[in-house]
Amino acid sequence: MPHRIDWERQIGRRLKLRDLHVFFTVAQCGSMAKAARQLRVSQPAISEIIADLEHALRVRLLDRQPQGVEPTMYGNAVLKRSIAVFDELKQSVRDIEFLSDPTTGELRIGCVESLSATIVPQILLQFSKQYPRVVVHVDGLTAPAIDLLGLRNRKYDCTLVRLIEAARQRFISGRRRSGITVR
Repeated sequence: MPHRIDWERQIGRRLKLRDLHVFFTVAQCGSMAKAARQLRVSQPAISEIIADLEHALRVRLLDRQPQGVEPTMYGNAVLKRSIAVFDELKQSVRDIEFLSDPTTGELRIGCVESLSATIVPQILLQFSKQYPRVVVHVDGLTAPAIDLLGLRNRKYDCTLVRLIEAARQRFISGRRRSGITVR
């Protein structure tokens, strides 16, 4: 079992975003050599960064095999949180860009085909007239895949879907029981 890690002495001073980025790239590539080429550094530099990260965390993060590397259960835990860390940092940069100029930016929408072919073009036309420097990306969602995972994982800023009639009826009946009128 790994030791409990003292954040201030072990991690806060020795863990760097660069280390997490290198680890993430190695895990994505499945090889330290491929990650080194992608990051344009030497393989020994990659190995040293991974070894330092493992030493700081006091666990093995990668299983090394002749075919490449694979994250251990500890490595998968770090990967999961690294994705969140980098996502939050990207979002903070977007926030700063928006705060410096609220008329620019990027909007990512997930939308079912029936809506993207009917009402979305009109909405986007009006939106682009009002905010011409905002880049809008619309991805098609298929009905069985509408579980809002893209929204939860911040792939989309919003999703446009139609409620299934049964779900709509449950929603309406729940509102009636609570005394709220739904039209």
